Amino acid sequence: MMRRATDIGVRINKSLTIPSKILDLNRVTELANVRVEDGNLVLGARASWTAIEDVSRELVPEFYKIVSVFGAPQIRHVGTIGGNIANASPIADSLPFLHIMEAVLELRSASGIRHVNINDFYKGYKKFDLQPGELITTVRVPLPADGELLQLYKISRRRDLDISSFTAAIRMRLDGEAIANASIALGAVGPIVIRPRKTEAFIRGRSLDEETMRLAGDVAVSEITPISDVRGAADYRFQLTRNVLLKFLYDTQAIPEMVS
Repeated sequence: MMRRATDIGVRINKSLTIPSKILDLNRVTELANVRVEDGNLVLGARASWTAIEDVSRELVPEFYKIVSVFGAPQIRHVGTIGGNIANASPIADSLPFLHIMEAVLELRSASGIRHVNINDFYKGYKKFDLQPGELITTVRVPLPADGELLQLYKISRRRDLDISSFTAAIRMRLDGEAIANASIALGAVGPIVIRPRKTEAFIRGRSLDEETMRLAGDVAVSEITPISDVRGAADYRFQLTRNVLLKFLYDTQAIPEMVS
C-alpha cells in the first residue's frame, strides 16, 4: 500500500506508534505510468496527482476539476492515486468518480494477479479486500462514453486546501428524455463511499426532471448513515444528498437553480 505522511505521520504523532515495517515504492518507476489504452485511463498506483491532473484536463474535465484542487501543488507532486485508494477514507476526493466509472484495481503478490472492481474492494471503514503480501499496482478507469452526463462534486469549507465535508459523483445516460442508466456515489455519508443502489434503480426509466430528482432524494437519504463531526452535522449531509441530485439536474439541463 502507498500512504504518505498525511496518514502515517498523524498516527505517529497522536498515538506515538511507529510502524514496524514501511515499504517504500518511491523508486519503482513502472508504477508511475499514466496512459490511455482501449478507452481506459490506466494509472500506475504511484501515478502522482500532477500527472493525473495533466492527462485528465482534456480527457475528463470533470475529474480535472476535482484533481486541480486536491491539496496544494506540493501535495499533488508527491501524492498518489494508490495512496488515496489504500488510505480507505470515505471522504477521499477521487473515490466517487472511480466508483461510478467501475474502476478496476490490479492487485499483485508473489502468488499472482487479481483484478477487483473498486465497488467490491471496500469491506468497511479502513477495511478492504487486500490479501497479505498484495500491492495495488494499477488502476484501470473506463473513460466516459460520448453523450454521457457526468458531474463530480466536492463540498468543503474552503475551495482550496481543505478536507471534504461531502463528495458525490453522478453519471447518467439518457434515451430521449428517459434515464436509461444511472450511477451515483456519495462520500462522507457512511463508513465507505456509498453506491445508493435503490436510488439508481428508482430513477432508471424515469424522466430527468425536478420531480424525479426530488423523489430520488427521498430514496437516497434512506440509504446513507452520515455522522456528525467537525466538518458537518449529519442533518447537513442528509440535506446535501438531496440537494446534489437537484444540482445535477440544474447543471446538466441548464435549469435555473431554485431554493428548496
